[in-house]
Amino acid sequence: MVPEGRSGGTECRQTSSFIAEPQVYGREEDRDRIIDFLLHDVSHDEDLSVYPITGLGGLGKTTLSQLIFNHERVINHFERRLWVCVSEDFGLKRMTKAIIEAVSGNACEDLDLDPLQRKLQDLLQNKKYLLVLDDVWDDEPEIWQRLKSVLACGALGAPILVTTRSAKVAAIMGTVSPYELSKLSDNDCWRLFKQRAFAADEVEKEELVVVGKEIVKKCGGVPLAAKVLGSLLRFEREVREWLKVKESNTWGLTHNIMPALRLSYLNLPINLRQCFAYCAIFPKNERIEKQYLIELWMANGFISCDGKLDAEDVGDGVWNELYRR
Repeated sequence: MVPEGRSGGTECRQTSSFIAEPQVYGREEDRDRIIDFLLHDVSHDEDLSVYPITGLGGLGKTTLSQLIFNHERVINHFERRLWVCVSEDFGLKRMTKAIIEAVSGNACEDLDLDPLQRKLQDLLQNKKYLLVLDDVWDDEPEIWQRLKSVLACGALGAPILVTTRSAKVAAIMGTVSPYELSKLSDNDCWRLFKQRAFAADEVEKEELVVVGKEIVKKCGGVPLAAKVLGSLLRFEREVREWLKVKESNTWGLTHNIMPALRLSYLNLPINLRQCFAYCAIFPKNERIEKQYLIELWMANGFISCDGKLDAEDVGDGVWNELYRR
C-alpha cells in the first residue's frame, strides 16, 4: 500500500536492489564470505556459476543479497550488476525481458522469444556480470536450463546469486552447494526489535526492556519476526500490552514467522482486520490502487460515513493506518 500523498500502489512481494533497512545486524560475516566466493572462488570451469542462498522465510535472504549487491567490492569488480525479483512467475519470456530491462534500464518491447534471447545475449556477451535472482520458487528444471543456456554468454565464471526457501530449487539451479543462512542471535534480534519498538531519542523503560528481551527469545532468531513485533509495540508503553504479546498462546502454533504475523494481525482493530483481510482477493504481486480498494470496501459495507467524515475519507484513514502498521 502507498501512504497518503503518493500515487499508485505497490506489489505485495516485489523486491529491488536498494537496501531498505536503516541498519542490518548480524550479517557481516555472511556478506563477506559470499562476496569472497563471488570474487575469487567462482569456478572457471563452469560456463555459468550459480550460488544459491537458502533459508526459512523471514531470515533476511533478500536483505543479505542487497548488502552484497551494493558493496563497494562488488561494484568495483563487475561490469554489470543485475537484479531481478522472480517470485512465482518464472516464465521464460518474462524472465528474459526482466533481465534485458535490468541490463538496459529501459522497458523492453514485447518481441517473440527468439529475438528477445538474441538481444539478451548481445547485451551480456563476454561481460563480467553478476545477476541476482531473488525469491525463486519454481522447481521445474526445464525452464531454468533453457534460460541458463542463454545466460552462459558472459565472461567465464560470471556468477548468478539465487535466493530461495526451497532446497529443491537450490539443487536444480546451483552449480555449488547452497549457502544456508543461519538464524540471528538473540542479541542481534534484540537490536532489530529495539530499533522498531523505541524512538531513537527515547529513554527506554527498564520494565519494557525486560519483557521485550523475553519476546525476542520467542522470535527464534528470525529477523522478520523481531521487526514485526517491534513495530507492533512501537506505540504501546504499558507493560501489560507487552506482556500480552509475550504470553500469547499463538507462540505454540509453529516455529516460524507465522506467530509474529498472526499477533500483528490480531492486534488490529476489528474494522481494520476486515479491510486488511479483504486484500486477499488480489493475486500475489498485483498492484493495489488506493481509490479502487476504498470503493470495494465501501461496496461491501466494511466502511461507511461516521457522522463527521464521509465514507471515502474514512476509507482514506483506514488505508493510511494499515500502511503505517
